[in-house]
Amino acid sequence: MSADIKMKFFPFLVAIPLLFAGCSNQNSESLKSRSKAAPVAVVSVVAVRSAVEAGGDEVLLVPATAIFHKGELTAVFVVGADNRLTVRWISTGRSMRGDLVVLGGLDKGEFVVGVSAPALVEGVTVIKSVTVEDQTHE
Repeated sequence: MSADIKMKFFPFLVAIPLLFAGCSNQNSESLKSRSKAAPVAVVSVVAVRSAVEAGGDEVLLVPATAIFHKGELTAVFVVGADNRLTVRWISTGRSMRGDLVVLGGLDKGEFVVGVSAPALVEGVTVIKSVTVEDQTHE
């Protein structure tokens, strides 16, 4: 390779690793600051539940109030065993008595925040101020 070609590509060879290093550092700092945030109280934590339709098919349900959107994507906050929030992208179907049918992305028995709020972010610890018992709609 000639010296001219090396000099033309040198800025790119230096910039690419710096670009990736900067991106990963920003994400880890963001996650660290979220994990140190004070716990957030939530109105309700509900279990993903199921219902049996007239045709005998079982469907999963979450409250419509648990859903939030980011652009065209639909999500809920899942509460883990450590009481930390995780965003879960889901696919939903029709409305059913104030709930939405979940077509994919959740399993029966997982716990979600029952009422989504702008103050909630992934990684924070939640305090369950009111827990709604598992209710079936059969």
